[in-house]
Amino acid sequence: MTKTIIIGFGNTLRGDDGAGVAAAEMLAGDFPGANVVAVQELHPELAEQLASCDLAVFLDASVRTSTLCVTRVSPARSVHGAEGHALSPAGVLALCSGLYGHAPQEALLVEIPASECGFGETMSAQTLRMTDYCVLLISELLTGETTAGILLDLAPSPAAG
Repeated sequence: MTKTIIIGFGNTLRGDDGAGVAAAEMLAGDFPGANVVAVQELHPELAEQLASCDLAVFLDASVRTSTLCVTRVSPARSVHGAEGHALSPAGVLALCSGLYGHAPQEALLVEIPASECGFGETMSAQTLRMTDYCVLLISELLTGETTAGILLDLAPSPAAG
């Protein structure tokens, strides 16, 4: 059985920037047995949780896309300069691999489109719709109705489109 971790990150006090956290919280409610984590930013302590997983899914808001984007993530070559906070998904995977000798075999970054990141706890209608779509796709992944490869086809990276 594949051990999976879902990590939603972002600032819930900055409107759409909280989409990754919101998606993770929805998934945690639907999948109480899954390892679902919601954090403001990726931090080094996550490396320990990642080390025992086969699949990692990072959920984040993004202003660089207007549709849901899914990309594979590989460990960065180095985490030098991260200074212990504000790691990228690739950076935290590199830290995981360096410290524990193992990183998840498959890692995905799901970017939820964000346009309104001002102060406030309310997300825009478009980001709410895309957050719901994200939760649907990840739910299908967790229940085995789809695979990571299919997710990449359903919500390709901007470079693929």
